Amino acid sequence: MPVVEETVLHITCDNPTCPGNSLDPKDRTGWTFVTSEVYGEPTQSNVFCSAACVSAAAGAADPPVTFASS
Repeated sequence: MPVVEETVLHITCDNPTCPGNSLDPKDRTGWTFVTSEVYGEPTQSNVFCSAACVSAAAGAADPPVTFASS
């Protein structure tokens, strides 16, 4: 009998002040995936539910992207 592997997604917005969204947390459609790198630091990946949430997180006092201290 063959083995069947399934992955269940549960996507959440990385903006801590996200006002909520109507995107399906089990489907990648519509979500914004952002990968960033500061030279010499590890690459980071974040996911947001909308362009407005990306913008709000980028201007937030405590952004979801953190950098290692030197």
